[in-house]
Parts: sequence; C-alpha cells; structure tokens
Amino acid sequence: MVNLLAANVDGLTVVYIGVSVLLGIAVLAALISQIYVAIGYWKGNRTENAAGLSGAQIARKLLDENGMPDVEVKKCTFLRMLLFGNHYSIMKKTVYLRKYTIDKTSVTSVALAAQKVALAKQHRDGDKKMIVRSRLQGLGVFAPILFIPLVIVGVIVDLLVTHTFILTICAIALGFLFIIFGFVVTLLNIPVEKKAIACAEEWLQNETFLTREEFFTVKKIYRSYMVQYIMQFIVALLRMIQLILQALMKAKRN
Repeated sequence: MVNLLAANVDGLTVVYIGVSVLLGIAVLAALISQIYVAIGYWKGNRTENAAGLSGAQIARKLLDENGMPDVEVKKCTFLRMLLFGNHYSIMKKTVYLRKYTIDKTSVTSVALAAQKVALAKQHRDGDKKMIVRSRLQGLGVFAPILFIPLVIVGVIVDLLVTHTFILTICAIALGFLFIIFGFVVTLLNIPVEKKAIACAEEWLQNETFLTREEFFTVKKIYRSYMVQYIMQFIVALLRMIQLILQALMKAKRN
C-alpha cells in the first residue's frame, strides 16, 4: 500500500507541495514585515520633527531645491489612498500624500515625503525602471483579483454562446498576463524604492529637518519598508512558480 501511494506521488507533486509550504512561510513572514512597518510608521508619526514642518512643506521644499517646481503636492483622494497610499504619479506629475502624512509635522511625514520626492526626481531624470514600474502599477494592484473573474466570464460565455472552451483558455492566458505584470511591478519595486530611499537619506542628512536621533528613526522606517518590498517579491515569485506547477500537473493528468 505504501509503495502504491509512493508511486502515485510524482516529482511534480513533491515540488508543488514544497513550494506551497515555502509560500505559506513567505506569506507569514510578509505579514510580520507589514506589522513591523505599521509599528515603525505609528511610532514615527507620534514624534514631532525638529523643524516643525509638515509632510507637504517638506515635499515642497525638496521639490523646489532640486529643480522640480512644476511637480505638485496634493492630498490623496480616498480611492488613491486605498489603492496606492503615499505615492508619486508620473501621469499627473504629482506627489500624493495621505492626510496623516501631508498635514502632520512628524518624523514619519518627513521620511515618506522625502522618499516620494526622490521618486519624482527619478521620473525627471528618465529612470527607465521607475517609469515602467509606475506605468504597470495599476495592473500590479489589480492582478490578483482580476484572474478569477476573467476565468469565470470566459466559462460562462463558452457554455452559453459558443459551447467551446476557447474563450476560457483566452481568459486564463489573459489572467496569467495580468499576474506576470504584477510580478514585474513587484520585481521593479526593489531597485526603484532602494534608489529613492538612498536619495532621500542623502537629502535628509544634509538638511536641518531632523536631529541625529530622528534621522536614525527615519533610517529604521526606510529599512522596514525595504524588508517589506523584498518579502512581497519572494511571495510573488513563489506564487508564480506554484501557478506554473499547477498548470504542468493538470497538463500531465490530461
């Protein structure tokens, strides 16, 4: 009986189980990193910065000092806050900050405003990775939730109209394409955000916005965000591998 079970468990199944276990561990680690980011954000947001400047004032000052007077600073609408949080829009040439970032005079507001201005600088300088990441960012947000609806619509149309599964296959392919776009966005997040953080740290170190202790807090906030981006990439990579293995296993059974 044991030999029969062993014979039915092929190499693909073993690899799939292994990847699934790793994915579960990575998801848990990503959740922990998000909690760590939230704690760092909360602590920094309760500490007033030495200059007494709000996120909007910091962003405006850095934009003007670095030759970007045409870039605006605005408060996020509810939809932007929900989908993107604090971000820079290459379409609008605008730094968007959440309410508790744009109005507060906290250490966190300084950190986030400076980092988003650094993204605007990358856009101005024609950084290709940043521009590609920004253009695909919307797909990266919606990719995980678009896959299932697309497949369901394809199945319904096939059954009610064509009685074939051509549209289902097309929907699955399109769903995978969205997921790949999402993966590319996650992959590009690391070098783009790392470069922006390095630039923001250089600015803040040379300015008088922060005390030495506050600057150390900012560095910890940045470090926690980078850990989060790396964990998101690992989760996305393992999920891609899992989907490929699922497709191979189904193809083998058929």
